[in-house]
Amino acid sequence: MNDRLRKPDKERLLTTLRGGIPDRVPCFEILIEPKNVHALLGKDVGSTMAASRGATDHVGVAPPMDPADFMEICQMVSLDAMTLEALWTPLKYRDDKGELHVVTDGRINDWESLEKAIKPDYLTDIKPRREIIRSYVEAARGSGIGVDLCVGAFFQCCYYFLCDFSEFLLKFHQDLSFVETMFDICVDYYTQVIEVGIEEGIDFLFLADDIAYKAGTFVAPGLFREVWLPRVQKLVKLGKEAGLPVMFHSCGNLNAIMDDIIMKMGIDCLNPIEPYSMDIYDIKKRYGGRLTLSGNIDIAGPLAFGTPEEVREDVRTHLERLMPGGHYILSTNHSVMDDVKPENYRAMIETCLEYGVYR
Repeated sequence: MNDRLRKPDKERLLTTLRGGIPDRVPCFEILIEPKNVHALLGKDVGSTMAASRGATDHVGVAPPMDPADFMEICQMVSLDAMTLEALWTPLKYRDDKGELHVVTDGRINDWESLEKAIKPDYLTDIKPRREIIRSYVEAARGSGIGVDLCVGAFFQCCYYFLCDFSEFLLKFHQDLSFVETMFDICVDYYTQVIEVGIEEGIDFLFLADDIAYKAGTFVAPGLFREVWLPRVQKLVKLGKEAGLPVMFHSCGNLNAIMDDIIMKMGIDCLNPIEPYSMDIYDIKKRYGGRLTLSGNIDIAGPLAFGTPEEVREDVRTHLERLMPGGHYILSTNHSVMDDVKPENYRAMIETCLEYGVYR
């Protein structure tokens, strides 16, 4: 194995995002959970994404881990970039003692509770993000490892943390202006974080917003087109105007909105294309010349329940069918969760290094 192909290289990832042919298929993951991090480093430093631990007061602006540890992980499993995040909009409330807490209990369900909520501010919520991003960009300089910024979950944050799930979906039909106001508060926060990330030198923008489940989108496609698409396009535009490629993540079945929404967002890459929701080979056939695809290696399949040889077979099939013409980044269909066997994750990466080379 050529050492150059094993080393992380953000340029191969950026080349792929822009539609070019790199030296090999890039390796990328949103998140590696603690068990696999420990298996790699031999010590407990948590997961590679602070947001996976929720949106509590303690982890709201926490870095994932020391940059040196994250970079060592990248070098060990040939990841071409490290993901930093600001996924959850930190609206706050005051308790009976007057102390501030991040809203995580769905308490913002009407105009009164929304008006009482305390919006994000620069010193508390933006400045700490800047410092984390700066420390990672400076640490990665000269290493070949990229740094991306994962933001933009303005739909998911509302139904997952800020509002009650059912109540929020009802608001699309009962009080759409409430939904739009919530979205705008979130988008304003993400705009500020993205601008900071661009100023500090991130390599690409990674928008993530879980808008779908196994059967389709959480609300009708027409409503998404009306209230979600224009706002996500504003965030995409920030990255594109700065010359950065833009990746977008949503779990679930996006088939019904591929043409009218996904392909109109202006993104360069779609992630993670879950195998039980979407046919990645059909997506490649229909959109592969215009859209880079990332993901689809099933964490509920051989990675969790199979042998290394079964993982190698699955990855080889993906590479053989998705490599032609470029536009493919190897990653799981969600993240390297604790259920994934460490030896199987290694097999996934080693198979890419062996068979994912463009000749």
